[in-house]
Amino acid sequence: MSTPPSIKATGFQTAADDLKVHLDSGRLPRAEVEARLDPEDLRYLDKQLAASTWVPIATYRRVVELLIELEADGNPELYLHGRGVRSAVRLHKIGVYRQFEASVDTWGARVGKIATTMAAVIYNFTRWTFENGGTIGDFKIIVDEARDFPEIARLTTQGFIEYTSKAVSGGDARVTSARVTPDQVVYTGRKVR
Repeated sequence: MSTPPSIKATGFQTAADDLKVHLDSGRLPRAEVEARLDPEDLRYLDKQLAASTWVPIATYRRVVELLIELEADGNPELYLHGRGVRSAVRLHKIGVYRQFEASVDTWGARVGKIATTMAAVIYNFTRWTFENGGTIGDFKIIVDEARDFPEIARLTTQGFIEYTSKAVSGGDARVTSARVTPDQVVYTGRKVR
């Protein structure tokens, strides 16, 4: 049997941990979680997963959809963007970006390298490429074979890339994203001048 489109446990664990907080506090009854998730999803909850574990992207999507209902305060896009930013902040604090110090002329390429490298490690599907934009600091990251890449991942990744852009450039940057076809997502980055 082939592995379904999946995310590494390192990308899933924070969502599982956040859901556990709601379960432990009683805000979300266990019976409701069991009713709302697929039975196979439950095996990825309530424990620390090995970093090398693959979790089906559909499980990740269902868990984050529950979190949206509990935490998004009516603005899922802003909430998901914030989840991506928090993920990037955690990596920044442990020093992942040090090797990507960049000048103004090269920061877009550095961001592209971080994003495409991370994606190759965290997803067992999709194909990510980077393109420099027409202006120094502008860039595109194209995600092909993205049919199974859920919108929640598109938006969290947008937050991740935007924070990474700011951290690497030492300035301000804006990142947008769009699903341009059912099988392609494009992130567009622009250094705020």
